[in-house]
Amino acid sequence: MLLKPIMIVGTSSNAGKTTLVAGLCRAFANKGIKTTPFKSQNMSLNSFATLHGEEIARSTAVQAFAARQEPSIHMNPILLKPKSDTESQIIFHGKVVGDANAKEFFFSSEWYQKKFQTIQTSIKALHESYDLIIAEGAGSCAEPNFRSNDLVNMGMADLLDADVYLVVDIDKGGVFADILGTLQILELRGPGDRKRIKGIIINKFRGDKEVLQSAIDFIVAHTKIPIIGVVPYIHDLYLEEEDRIKIYPCQNPEIDIAVIYLPHISNSSDFNPLCTETNVQVRFVRSPDLLGSPDLIIIPGTKNTIWDLSYIRKIGWEKILLTLVPTTPVMGICGGFEMMGKSLYDPNCIESDLMQISGFGFFDFIVRFKKDKKVSQVNYRLTLNNIFKNAGEISGYEIHCGEVEYGKNDIPLFVSDHGYDGALSNEPLVFGTFVHDIFKNPVFTRSLINYLRDKKKLPPLNSPLTDANDDFEKQCNYLASILEGSCSIQLQYDETSVLC
Repeated sequence: MLLKPIMIVGTSSNAGKTTLVAGLCRAFANKGIKTTPFKSQNMSLNSFATLHGEEIARSTAVQAFAARQEPSIHMNPILLKPKSDTESQIIFHGKVVGDANAKEFFFSSEWYQKKFQTIQTSIKALHESYDLIIAEGAGSCAEPNFRSNDLVNMGMADLLDADVYLVVDIDKGGVFADILGTLQILELRGPGDRKRIKGIIINKFRGDKEVLQSAIDFIVAHTKIPIIGVVPYIHDLYLEEEDRIKIYPCQNPEIDIAVIYLPHISNSSDFNPLCTETNVQVRFVRSPDLLGSPDLIIIPGTKNTIWDLSYIRKIGWEKILLTLVPTTPVMGICGGFEMMGKSLYDPNCIESDLMQISGFGFFDFIVRFKKDKKVSQVNYRLTLNNIFKNAGEISGYEIHCGEVEYGKNDIPLFVSDHGYDGALSNEPLVFGTFVHDIFKNPVFTRSLINYLRDKKKLPPLNSPLTDANDDFEKQCNYLASILEGSCSIQLQYDETSVLC
């Protein structure tokens, strides 16, 4: 059974498109409909490695899991990973195809044809494998400068022949002007675009819905488009954001973890599971002056390791780290781990214009950046004489161009039948890994937290370990139940549907 695709577009960025698509994927999956998310093109530094070693946006992977499907390159055929304000690394079907500046990528006919063919291949593959495609737009759907070459918002809706639903964020204010302004631009730029809008969803509403009714009547009267949902602001939803750092409040922090905020920070969702541990506070710190006295400092992943290392060194992080290392544990993940070695070499300028830079020198290894990116899901065991030795096996995924050449005094953190990962120094505790989602391994995470608690003379945590997958399932079903109670989207079955 082939259902007509639906598409969620927004009046702006951060309107809630990603979350709504995840919730709808779960809601329809719960009804037995084989559903897939689809975002033709995403710009994000948060990415995920598929089973086949391909790179897609992490938000799309989250939506796939919400739909109870394995993430696929066809769900996100194009991924842009910004390297600067004007240039991005371009990934088609999970593989890097080069770099491009914004002007040539968005407006050149050559790039348009490549994008069009890539997207068409994915649309065909999804139609062949799923009953329902739920597509997500990007940013605002009413950007007249992009419409002629658009393959992300209304242009994408045309290719899919999708029913489109417009989402607007009421929490930031100006919602009704946003609705009318968006629809007016759609009408002026292309009347067919406005006709595709089948309904409007007001998102992140706080308060009594009856207060809105006169404004809803006004909008419906002037647009002739129904408002099919008023979704409440969900305070206790802990699904990942698409490309924003999510802050989890901690009422009674006993363990304080400081994550250095890097200019090109990637996969910031790595730290979400830490916040589920009792009385653990995670802070993203932009300046050494704001560091305070944390129990653990983490250097996170980054798209531009060398550039970010040079930057944070200039603003004083290196001096702080070298001062605190004897007493404060330090951890690095992916790019943050690469910074911990002796030297980093980038002869092909993959990361930046700097071809070589010294690392912090916590370890003897050197890093060489290569054109071929490692993208894979991984499983490791803890090495011997490891303070986390009782944590058992860990799993996650790796996405990096850097290749480590260990020094003779370096002790790897993890080992597998295929090699080593990371590095470890027990006294003082300094360690790093390439593994993303490392904290989704509950035994490892609890071992780390209890080490930090013991260091502060606090009793160990003995509460049941958090199962990240079980928690995710609960969150998805919770979100789906809210959408089912606040939205009304009608699916259409069309026997005459054909591939565009």
